[in-house]
Amino acid sequence: MSDPNANPAQFIATLEKAGERRVTQNGDGDVVWRIWGQGEPLVLLHGGTGSWLHWVRNIETLARDFRVLVPDLPGSGESASPAPPISAEGVARSISAGIASILGGETPFSIAGFSMGGLIAGYVASQSTPRARQVILVGSTGMEAPRAQMQPLVSWRRLPTEEEKIAAHRRNLGILMIYAPERIDALAVHAQARNAVASRVRGKHVSHTGVLSRCLTGFGGRIAGIWGEHDPTAAPHFEERRVRLREFRPDASFELVAGVGHWVQYEAYEWFNKRVAALLNASGDLVLT
Repeated sequence: MSDPNANPAQFIATLEKAGERRVTQNGDGDVVWRIWGQGEPLVLLHGGTGSWLHWVRNIETLARDFRVLVPDLPGSGESASPAPPISAEGVARSISAGIASILGGETPFSIAGFSMGGLIAGYVASQSTPRARQVILVGSTGMEAPRAQMQPLVSWRRLPTEEEKIAAHRRNLGILMIYAPERIDALAVHAQARNAVASRVRGKHVSHTGVLSRCLTGFGGRIAGIWGEHDPTAAPHFEERRVRLREFRPDASFELVAGVGHWVQYEAYEWFNKRVAALLNASGDLVLT
């Protein structure tokens, strides 16, 4: 594909055109899915104030080996808003139903969730036992672990010009998502702007409604955790997250990626794509870190 930063909108349109668009039901509304590739199914769940674009640097590579299913979670992107009361478990049920609709009720799959999507992924896995064979948590919420005070994000909606809004989105990426300023590129800013405009359900309003210990304790599949070294939602409390994962499963793996922030799968996408493929193709026990 072309350079994603030369024309981000065109890059996204080309990527989207290469996949299949599917719609599943969520009560009175729809959940919109995008699907690429063939092979063992891998479901990717985005974070709060996001959409399928949180995986924009991962889809093309992962789809070479897997059938990649990426929904817009209810209340984000093109999917309808969930009916109140909104809960992580309820959102997960709409995703679990969508997976069954697309794959059939017997097909096994793996699932990766980023930030709020990690919490949703945990509930989907518990609702889909024994078909869910592996959960990969990327900077996940729901860990019941401490976090430091984070710098407030910049308000952008009422700014008078598009240039000021774009500058605010870039600033927010630096506060929350991407550690190295030089990695806040045109594609990241474009995706952030699109996601922010389309989002109707704030991630914190979902993340506060559930915890992973309610759904992953005793999970029969494999669990892997990946966090960025400079993730402002977790640093410096990584040891507590590692311990929590081992409480879910003693053989759960935990990896801390040096030099990156919260949006690991974007900022370190080459490493991330290789690591996810290795995790999904691994046999036997994971290497503990």
